[in-house]
Order: sequence, then structure tokens, then C-alpha cells
Amino acid sequence: MIRPIVLILCLLASPAWSAGAEVSWDNLQNVKTQVLGTQSIANFLPALVALDGKPVTIRGWITPINLGDGTTVTSFLLTGTPGTCPFCLGFGPENFVLVSAAEPVPVDVTTELLLAGRFEIVPKDPTGFYYRLREARVIGHP
Repeated sequence: MIRPIVLILCLLASPAWSAGAEVSWDNLQNVKTQVLGTQSIANFLPALVALDGKPVTIRGWITPINLGDGTTVTSFLLTGTPGTCPFCLGFGPENFVLVSAAEPVPVDVTTELLLAGRFEIVPKDPTGFYYRLREARVIGHP
């Protein structure tokens, strides 16, 4: 019989447990922008700003930027809706997370992924994306 303390330690050490808070697409998309002169300034929810630089999990669908070996990628966009749905796509930067994976991820645009990684908010990124997920790993298929 496993002792309760050993079970608790195993749960705390598991990747899903230590992956961090889950980022919701509602929070990502809830960005208020204002124009000051010629500059557009994005204002993010305080709950989202609190996760900047921290480990998080996020659910979404892969949108490949380029195929590494034809079946896997290490850099891709994550969206809150399937890329195969022509009526679901959002077009602003708040609808995408630029992902840098720790290891190659199989490309399947029809399967939702659960990713864990370090979340970053980059409001003035030259690529135009507000969010990044660094050192990402697939931890499930919800």
C-alpha cells in the first residue's frame, strides 16, 4: 500500500501538477487597445499580466508556420478554435499564441492540445503577436 505522503509527493512532482495555472482564451482575447498619437497601446487583464514569465497550461489547436521535417514543428501558432473551422478564426493578435516547443510536436490541425510552458506577454513584439509560450511541451489531448 502506498503511503499518503508518497502519493502526495508523486502528484506534486508530476508535470501536469507543476505546469502552472491554465490560461483561458477569454482572458487572452480580453485586450483593450487605445491609440495615443501614432502608437497603439494594449492593456491586458491584471490576472493575465500576473502570469507573465510564469509556467502555465493552455489548450488550443496547432496552426503550423512551417513544417520542420514534414510532420513535426517546433515553432507554431496556437489558436483557441480549430483552424479547420472557416467560421471560427479570429484575426487579431489576441487570438494567437506564438509557441516555441522544447521538442518537435506532431502536426495535427484536427486535435486539440494541452500545452505547458513559460508564458510571455510581448505587447510591442515586431511580429505583431501579443503572447508567447516558451519551452512548451504537449502534456495532453483534452
